[in-house]
Amino acid sequence: MILNTLRASLHLRTLFSLLLSSSPSIASDPTCKAQPNTPSWPSAEQWTNLNASVSGQLLAPLPPAAICDSSLSVYDNKTCAYVTAQYPSSDFHARDPVSIDQPNWENDACLPVQGVKCDLSVFPRYVVNATQAEHVVKAVYFAREQGVRLVVKGTGHDYLGRSIAPDSLSIWTHNLRGLQWYDSFVPTGCSAEAIPAIKAAAGQRMGEIYEAAAAHDSTIVGGEDPDVGVGGYVTGGGHSLISAQYGLAADNALEIEVVTPQGKVETLNECQNSDLFFAFRGGGGSTFGVILSVTFKAIPIPSMAWSHFTITQTGADIDGFWQATAFFHSRLAGLTKKGMMGYYNISNILNSSIEAMDIVFDPVLDHIKDSYPVDVAHATQLVLNLYEWWKVTYPAAAVAMIDSQLGSRLLDEKSLSVSLPALAKALRSAYPNLVLIANLVIGPGVWDAKPSGGLGSMTPAWRKAIVHMSGFPHVQEDIKHDKLSNLISAQQFVPVTWNPHNDTLKSEQTELLTNTYVKELRDLAPDSGCYLNEADVNEPNLPHAFWGDNYERLLDIKRKYDPDGVFWCAPCVGGRDWKLEGGKLCRS
Repeated sequence: MILNTLRASLHLRTLFSLLLSSSPSIASDPTCKAQPNTPSWPSAEQWTNLNASVSGQLLAPLPPAAICDSSLSVYDNKTCAYVTAQYPSSDFHARDPVSIDQPNWENDACLPVQGVKCDLSVFPRYVVNATQAEHVVKAVYFAREQGVRLVVKGTGHDYLGRSIAPDSLSIWTHNLRGLQWYDSFVPTGCSAEAIPAIKAAAGQRMGEIYEAAAAHDSTIVGGEDPDVGVGGYVTGGGHSLISAQYGLAADNALEIEVVTPQGKVETLNECQNSDLFFAFRGGGGSTFGVILSVTFKAIPIPSMAWSHFTITQTGADIDGFWQATAFFHSRLAGLTKKGMMGYYNISNILNSSIEAMDIVFDPVLDHIKDSYPVDVAHATQLVLNLYEWWKVTYPAAAVAMIDSQLGSRLLDEKSLSVSLPALAKALRSAYPNLVLIANLVIGPGVWDAKPSGGLGSMTPAWRKAIVHMSGFPHVQEDIKHDKLSNLISAQQFVPVTWNPHNDTLKSEQTELLTNTYVKELRDLAPDSGCYLNEADVNEPNLPHAFWGDNYERLLDIKRKYDPDGVFWCAPCVGGRDWKLEGGKLCRS
């Protein structure tokens, strides 16, 4: 019997109803993925055998909001209230086998809204709740042999929609647990100098890793949000509050354990499987295999001088505000070279003093205050322990429970050195709602990185950039969710947005994102790229924007190790090798 569990019965489709849709299986079609209710779909016996091979950890879960659908047998008004209250929590989605942070990637198919029916067809048919490496091996092997579409979900904190797919088998890595500290770590099979490190299994999240490392007075280059997971973060490259000094997360990955598309457990580092080691460090998730663990270089917890500043428009002179903003950005290269880093209203110089921070920062802010019709507020303080400060400053992020899509661009010194009027115009057009989000996370640690195993596979534009522009928060005033008003209040800054099930508004907003907002910054830096984990999936030249000159090498690695297309997603390496039409995924 396939295990039907997780938050009681509210999540579950019955095994009986699922197995009724299973037909006697024939050999899988190498040109298309198997579909339910066709001869290509695995038989009930084959699914039962898979369940036995993964220690009974094959789930058939319903999405959590199914409890709010009165047409389903699991409907329960009291539990619906609980689910509704929890829905804005990224932790809630991370602990669920199918739910994800961004509802538009599941086509708003099952939101906690009473009176609205769920469409269960968009969710994975089965989920392997992987608690050990062998469960991942069996799931990958099954998907490859049976031609079933395969997806991987860690936390569901994915802005590109890669962790969910209809008519698929999903591998849920949340319960692959384990943290191991090393005073002296040497990658397997290498003779490198031993250094402190921490090994994190795929199910561990940033907050847990930080806590474990802090017990040894150390930290890692990790994500801002404590609910960010290991796999998607490292495979995207991973920027951090301290990246400008210590490099990207992928630069600090010493060793990665994976299951390949052939269903083999492999250890990747500078001494073995170097091509896959290159690919997994920046080549994107859901592409080259499943991460089991990552061993990160450990860094002594730094102190820092922390500065909070705001630039606020005064009066009606909006042009003056954007001129001031442009001037600030034109000085970012100089600030970065002097050690400034951070997430935009937070700027830091690590292992420094208040005096050193003010010497760097005051001239820029004083010029803005004296030259433009804006108010400038600025305060600096000394933070003795970065980890203790982070726990207070960055609690778990709320999930914006409206449909949204991101965009980003890496801007280099050349693009920030255009005339101030041109820079002001570009920024104003990209951020018309006056909320500008960016990350000053690039500096000598990224520019001059010499990581174990060589540079990773993210776009080389990282190595020349000054700032990562992201967010594009354009929340439409005409968005009205009568039945979702209690959820909207949880939103933080989000990019372009639209009403659930409003295809017209979705088309308008995503068109603006790609061809107006991001285009302004793309035109500023046409030869640059973007951070793929926070990028627009409709980038006009997506392979170049995500990976630059590394794409052809990545494509060769993809076709070498995954010729059968076991792993696929549209915005991934090799995404154009397959095509999704009418719900059917086939080779192009």
